[in-house]
Amino acid sequence: MSNEMLYLGLGYIGAGLGAGLSLIGAALGISKLASAALEGTARQPEAAGDLRTSMIIPAALIEGLGLFAIVVCLMVALNFGLKPTPKSVSTEQLTTEGAH
Repeated sequence: MSNEMLYLGLGYIGAGLGAGLSLIGAALGISKLASAALEGTARQPEAAGDLRTSMIIPAALIEGLGLFAIVVCLMVALNFGLKPTPKSVSTEQLTTEGAH
């Protein structure tokens, strides 16, 4: 097993762990938010509409952050197997290198 394959495998493991941890964090944030909103509704039922409205915006932001983290981890995982492209060499560089 070459070092390149080892690094490739570790990169995939890291991307998978990053995706999992970001989803766990988003789930914990939304659950804490919903728990606080339900507790507020239980204490003051007439404010349920206001609590629901003020809960939707942070929940959407937390979901968006979780989705963004998943996309970043997916991009990292998909780019691990790509080989770097060689730099383009201009004709000036070729003529100066050939003269030496």
